[in-house]
Amino acid sequence: MQLYLATAKMRYARYMSSNLSWRTTAALGAAISISAIVAFWLTQSTPPKAPGQAALAPPKGFSLELHDTARAVPPLTITDRDGNSVELANFMDKVVLLNLWATWCAPCVRELPALDRLQKAMEGSDLVIVALSLDRGGLADVNSFWARTKLAHLEIYIDPTMGAGQVVGARGLPTTLLINRNGMEIARLEGPAEWDSEEIIAYLTSLAATN
Repeated sequence: MQLYLATAKMRYARYMSSNLSWRTTAALGAAISISAIVAFWLTQSTPPKAPGQAALAPPKGFSLELHDTARAVPPLTITDRDGNSVELANFMDKVVLLNLWATWCAPCVRELPALDRLQKAMEGSDLVIVALSLDRGGLADVNSFWARTKLAHLEIYIDPTMGAGQVVGARGLPTTLLINRNGMEIARLEGPAEWDSEEIIAYLTSLAATN
């Protein structure tokens, strides 16, 4: 009788051990499956960043708006100080900071010296500044303004059609677009900025290097 009870206990212990092992294996398999499903869902539901867009946030107080998705920039033909037609696409070997301004725009006039200093600071870098005048008086007005303000590093560009603002959807002046090497707008700033601050120069250098 005692032998029978001992044998029964051993069989029961083996059964429980086998059953527990099966349950543990099943639970572990279920946990792995759930983890894989969650990981897959996260990769599919997280929106991708715009091509080439840096993850670095703008410096505090710098209201540059980075786009979630890069935007196409319509073709623009402008005129240089010698009267030659220039396509915006001509600058696409670099990242372009396109600034729309006019001599009658007080905030534009105040920020242009900072843009001039920014251009000096960015010489030899991956970024070029295109300050595009929308003045009715064209080159005569801009040349006179350049002489008065002694801007030395920015090139003169004018829009003889005065339609660039409409083309790029500017709501006022100044408006500045950051355009990558593929001709896509990746960021925009409406209004003036302290373009030559150390923080902004470092930030734009980083953006230009990665776009």
